[in-house]
Amino acid sequence: MSGYEVDLSYLQDTVKKLQGVADGMDDANQKAQYQTNLIHTQIGSETFIEASNLHTAHDNMKTQLANMIKTLQTMIQEFTDKTGSAHDQYAAQDTQTSQNFSRGAS
Repeated sequence: MSGYEVDLSYLQDTVKKLQGVADGMDDANQKAQYQTNLIHTQIGSETFIEASNLHTAHDNMKTQLANMIKTLQTMIQEFTDKTGSAHDQYAAQDTQTSQNFSRGAS
């Protein structure tokens, strides 16, 4: 046989693994958003001059982490969608090729 053959089960397995990674990112996002809160007094009292700066830096880091996680989730979802689409297209082509061979053999 000339040409190439695509392992559809590998593509399907890749989609499942990517979905697992995306699901794990949901957990990381929840932790970054809701389990890393520090109230101002946990960093230091009003007499600690840098307390306000540290609290602001903490809030900024939380925002940056949330943005990074969102970006990763978007990238993973796009790759998952494209991999799934490639799988579907190859599967449709494989079905069409099989039907064409069946018609030619009749």
